[in-house]
Amino acid sequence: MKASRRLVAETIAARILAEPKQSAKWMQIAAAYLLETKQADRSELFLNDLAHELVAQGGPLSAEVVSARPLTAEVMSDLESYLKSATGATEIDVQVSHDPSLLGGFVARTPDGEIDKSVHHQLSQLRGIA
Repeated sequence: MKASRRLVAETIAARILAEPKQSAKWMQIAAAYLLETKQADRSELFLNDLAHELVAQGGPLSAEVVSARPLTAEVMSDLESYLKSATGATEIDVQVSHDPSLLGGFVARTPDGEIDKSVHHQLSQLRGIA
């Protein structure tokens, strides 16, 4: 019987949270599962499932934030508070980078979605209306 990708992600997340020093071992087991079940092309889906399960089981939420310019401490604090309330996460691990092509604002990505508050995105939406 083949275990579902989501069940494997749930199990691996539980093991990583229970044994954080063994996380590399558990990720190797997950990679072996994907290869053995011929699901390597679904590795991105598996990683999203795993990230979701880590948060659901009390682990940190990983978020990537791209902004046009450096964000103030107040904006970062507000964004982290919003992500915590929206996802139920108690801890946020934020990676920040900058992309001037956004013109202003930011884009925040988590395993479960994206918040695009960039000026570039807003202008693209306006172009679609015209």
